[in-house]
Amino acid sequence: MPKLRRAPGQSPMLPGAVLAGNLAFTSGIVSPRVLRALGADSTPDVDFRAEADDALDALLTALAAVGATAENVVKLEAFLADPADFLAWNDAFLRIWPEPGPARTTLVSAFALPGVRIELQAVAAV
Repeated sequence: MPKLRRAPGQSPMLPGAVLAGNLAFTSGIVSPRVLRALGADSTPDVDFRAEADDALDALLTALAAVGATAENVVKLEAFLADPADFLAWNDAFLRIWPEPGPARTTLVSAFALPGVRIELQAVAAV
């Protein structure tokens, strides 16, 4: 079994990313600004596009901690709270991965933390 390497995540109980052999897996990543606001029991003052950009930047930071970059991402899953945000999510995605990008799935889902509108997880080949 390959040795696992874990990088800190957004919660003490969750790693940001885990490297197993040449594959990196992230935990679910949300906007740090939204996470801080929710932790302070306040309403996040961030529009969806800014939240998506923050989540993408946090995802890339988690991947960088185990030696991966945006170019290494082979699979990206996005979870949206509202299907109306899909077009804005596409715009944010294309900022990082102009066509063609990684294989991608986008789902609409409820979140454990009310107030989160987007959560991302990725698999990267390092």
